[in-house]
Amino acid sequence: MEIRVYTPPEADSPAYVCVGRITAAVTATVVERHFTAGYFELTVPSAARHADKLAEGRLVWIDGGAWGIVDRIRREDGGSGDFVTASGRELKGLMADRITIPPAFNAIAGAQGYDTVTGSTETCMKHYVTANFLNAGQPARVLFGLEVAEDQERGQAEDKYMSRHEVVADVLTALGEAGGLGYRLTPDLGRHKLVFDVSAGQDHRAGQSQRMRVIFDIERKTALSQTYDHDLGDSRNLFYTTMDGAEFADEALTVTYTREGEEEAAGIRRREMHLTVSAETPVAGEEYNELKRLALIQAEQYRPAESYTCEIAEGPYRYRQDYQVGDLVTVRHRRWGVTMDTRLTEMQTEYSSSGIRHTATFGTAPLTVFGRLRRQLQKG
Repeated sequence: MEIRVYTPPEADSPAYVCVGRITAAVTATVVERHFTAGYFELTVPSAARHADKLAEGRLVWIDGGAWGIVDRIRREDGGSGDFVTASGRELKGLMADRITIPPAFNAIAGAQGYDTVTGSTETCMKHYVTANFLNAGQPARVLFGLEVAEDQERGQAEDKYMSRHEVVADVLTALGEAGGLGYRLTPDLGRHKLVFDVSAGQDHRAGQSQRMRVIFDIERKTALSQTYDHDLGDSRNLFYTTMDGAEFADEALTVTYTREGEEEAAGIRRREMHLTVSAETPVAGEEYNELKRLALIQAEQYRPAESYTCEIAEGPYRYRQDYQVGDLVTVRHRRWGVTMDTRLTEMQTEYSSSGIRHTATFGTAPLTVFGRLRRQLQKG
């Protein structure tokens, strides 16, 4: 494999400069994700040519595929040798480095102090990137060389979001998961631009005929191993939703909702949740419709977690050529009676002396301890 190391553009040097190419024996783990940023870690001998070019803040292009930014350098010298390890985020992890700053004045009545946007999901996502990384009001907030790709109005046709001091990456994830859109941040080395765009993914499911069908199945020898996980532990199905902003808590409007298409659960199946949402809207009398819309968006976060993990076999499907993160595919295991037409949400690639190993995750994995904590903080 090959690791290329670049210095990113700055105000006085608006170009990507390749400062080194590492081709020595490398072990690496790269995790790419659709809705959020993944991460990487790579280890090379300290004596390898250009290993000294690995440094915090520099960009790495890993094996002609994933782009990352180095956040940490670790050096180790022991019985197994002298090594340097660089780790960091997918390049789109830069979206976590800004928060949404509301404009000084918002002409929509009742929404002062918030940055509110309406339009397609893609329009909303690109608005917050443009407002906080490109036309950011303060020169120091601008991400040098950034270019936002042309809006194609993908995702939900009529979306809306209202934000104030949220991490931009969290806003993109919230919008993207609801609209089925991931996002990418990719250098255009020829033009020295850093291009932000959303990604809808392509349809490679078994039931379609427009593109190559991608089916991961042990019996078809396209998967080496499979793990299916269905978890109700953090799920909820009945939502008591309170409109924020009442002067007295006991006077606040509270309405009960279930997700669209679901009946109200009873007895042992009932799992209740309280939500507090801000339902400010510029149209008088639409507050209740807006309350329901926002409640149902939050309710989607509490569906049962269903995920499928496959170690991918070397075979008819080539990652990044025939399919990639964000695409819709089919995974199945006949003896378990499980078939999922689902989205490839994460790909872990491991490079070692024994070769390359791909492990794919489809659907929604159960929350980690950190994920539960983060959800509680957001809810509060």
